[in-house]
This record gives sequence, structure tokens and C-alpha cells, in this order.
Amino acid sequence: MKPGYVKIAHVSDIPENGMKMFEVNGEEILIVNVERGFYAFHNNCPHMGYPLYFGELDGKKIRCGFHYNEFDATTGESSGPATQEPLRKYKLEIHDSAIYINI
Repeated sequence: MKPGYVKIAHVSDIPENGMKMFEVNGEEILIVNVERGFYAFHNNCPHMGYPLYFGELDGKKIRCGFHYNEFDATTGESSGPATQEPLRKYKLEIHDSAIYINI
């Protein structure tokens, strides 16, 4: 594995069209499985820092459970209404069914 990458989960840990939060080195990471792809984001909404795992995944949109801001689950881009700031995205790689992210 490349330097800086940490094993966080197995692909079977995150249901298809679902998301799950993991803690790595004291950071909460949200892994999203959508459209047969996996994506990793910092678990906090950039609007006010609330945890995104309290929200929901609706198709390709992650919806914050507090102020209902929506983010593209593949890019982290915001579609509002509370903030236009995108989610902090982590580089992710899959090897032998294990998910690794670059912290």
C-alpha cells in the first residue's frame, strides 16, 4: 500500500447505497457506497460541524440531519441551502476488498 494510506474497512462493511462512520487516528470518516463506488469524507458538515452520519443518503445526495444541506456523495460538492462549502474528501483505494484512505 502507498505511504500515508490506512486500512479503514472492508467493502462488505458498507451496504450498497449506504454510508457508515469509522474513526481513524482520532478522525471521524464517513464512507459512502453509491453507484458501485466508494467515497470517503470528513464526517462533519462544513456549515456548523454537525456529524453527517446523523443525516441520510438519498440517491447521490448526503443530507445533513441538522440543517438539511445536501452534498454530492461522489464529489462532496454542496447544493445548499445552508452552505456552499464542499465536504473535505479523502483519497480512497480498494485492494483485496479492503478500503484504504489517505489521512
